[in-house]
Amino acid sequence: MEKITTKEKIFNVAIDLFSKKGYNQVSMREIATEVGIKEASIYYHYSKKEDILDSIFEYFINRMSVTESSEEQMDQLLNISPNKLYHFGSESVKNQFSSLKMIKILRLIFIEVYHNDKIRKFFIDELLNDPIEFWTLLFKNFMDKKIIKPSNPKELAENYYTFGMFKMFEAVVLNFPDDSKKIDLDPIFDKIEDHFNFIMNSVIIENNNIINDDKSCDENSNRGG
Repeated sequence: MEKITTKEKIFNVAIDLFSKKGYNQVSMREIATEVGIKEASIYYHYSKKEDILDSIFEYFINRMSVTESSEEQMDQLLNISPNKLYHFGSESVKNQFSSLKMIKILRLIFIEVYHNDKIRKFFIDELLNDPIEFWTLLFKNFMDKKIIKPSNPKELAENYYTFGMFKMFEAVVLNFPDDSKKIDLDPIFDKIEDHFNFIMNSVIIENNNIINDDKSCDENSNRGG
């Protein structure tokens, strides 16, 4: 088993304390005490508390970008049904949040969004604007390919995405268990996927080639099984 460094211990303890008490309520001294080092020693690794926060943001972004698709991959994905495309994306995001560390970071962001300007900016840029822009483009592509009916793609994106964000907020803040290890996000992702399917079923064009081809593939696969 690989030995964890002191800097990694500081990082992990900070995430744990920030997600429990809030960023502003945790001091460098408290982090050092939990790690088991002198307060002066922590400054060898992080010159100030904000540097720890920056490293947490960097870690979160890197984890979230692991499964990002290239433009070529996205074009290929658009040639399968929207429901299968969503399921592919949903499983990727679920995998990203299989780590308790990622769940704690998301909880930290949610509970500090009204108290910390830097966290609020990160939330708006990384967890609202960028994803909504992505889903807006995706819905627009579905319209261009005549998979779904013409409408406002941004409104569709906001309708879908804000529901998902609320369900995550509900899970990691409002209903967060005393024992964080007991949190189960699978039912949350199921509800979010149901909501996506509800939206798609209301705007889908039934007689489009991609949907029909996809149904044929499923039927042939079932016969083969």
